Amino acid sequence: MNKCAIILGLKEFNLSLDEKRLLQEKKPLGVILFSRNIKNPSQTLGLTQSIKSILGKEAMILIDQEGGRVSRLNTNYWKNYPDANYFGKIANTNLAEAKSLTYENFKDIGSNLNKLGINYNCAPVLDLKIKGASSVIGSRAFSRSPEIVSHLALQACKGLLSENVFPIVKHIPGHGRAKVDSHFYLPIIKSSKKVLQEDFYPFIKLNKQPLAMIAHIKYLDLDREKCATYSKSIINFIKNKLGFEGILFSDDLCMKALKGSYINRARNAIKAGCDIVLHCEPNISNAVKSCDGAGYASKNLIKKIKELNTPN
Repeated sequence: MNKCAIILGLKEFNLSLDEKRLLQEKKPLGVILFSRNIKNPSQTLGLTQSIKSILGKEAMILIDQEGGRVSRLNTNYWKNYPDANYFGKIANTNLAEAKSLTYENFKDIGSNLNKLGINYNCAPVLDLKIKGASSVIGSRAFSRSPEIVSHLALQACKGLLSENVFPIVKHIPGHGRAKVDSHFYLPIIKSSKKVLQEDFYPFIKLNKQPLAMIAHIKYLDLDREKCATYSKSIINFIKNKLGFEGILFSDDLCMKALKGSYINRARNAIKAGCDIVLHCEPNISNAVKSCDGAGYASKNLIKKIKELNTPN
């Protein structure tokens, strides 16, 4: 069965008739859940089960559950997980303790997600906490230190994987220096490749992780014309120089860093080398356009996803 190389957002706590039709007709690889889709444990499990009844049990169900301000699980039913920087501060004085706490924290997140039928977490953040940058990353980053970020992010990945939840590391090749929020503007990073080695370091250290999300950022020393999402040369750099061989997601196509029609946004991202695009806003007509731009998932991608879901 052909699958569309896209992940879609949904509007509410249950699938609408239009959304059911969209999933049946376009057959996306999966969906991404937000706070607007999550009320309580039984409702959320019901939602993921209804999605899988249409897309199949291997459907990708994503969420951004980082902890701190990027938490989709509400605190009426789930604990208030700390942000990444909480662990980074501990690491400044006791790295071993910080690693242990990070692992246990993300293992607990993974356990909760697994119970809800959610099998992919768009976390951890591997970006650096850079002074003077946009607050869009801020405390979502473990640390300013590339070494600390690498150590703790690896523990976060291991914690999630121990509960059969796949981490999607982000935002490759590094969002930490962005002066503006890519939800609203296209960040342009002027730093040289030499300076950016710090930002690349955690992604090189974790390049064997199976999934990563690219940043909607223009890095002038990597490609003067195109932002990373649309840049063949940056995606080749990610694969060849940073050594990432896994599945590459775009960030949300609906973010204002990108311009143009949805069909072209999706098409350009796939053409550049993204394997899967995200369309997070719950607008059916726009989602259809993104589906048409994304086209069918390649056989190689379907094989990679199947391998992920096959126990060792």
